Amino acid sequence: MNRETLTAGLTADDIATVWHIPKGSIYRYAHKYRWRRYTHIGRTYYHPQDVTATFDRLAK
Repeated sequence: MNRETLTAGLTADDIATVWHIPKGSIYRYAHKYRWRRYTHIGRTYYHPQDVTATFDRLAK
């Protein structure tokens, strides 16, 4: 995994801060909408395109 990939992912904390939602909801959305994710040194990172696509869809 390259350095750019590692910095491109969003953590649950990042998502909760930007979209003002509880972390529990993030895990539910990640499962329901099958967000791509990877783990690095114990932290889970979600693919930004999956995250934004979900919240764009829910905002409509």
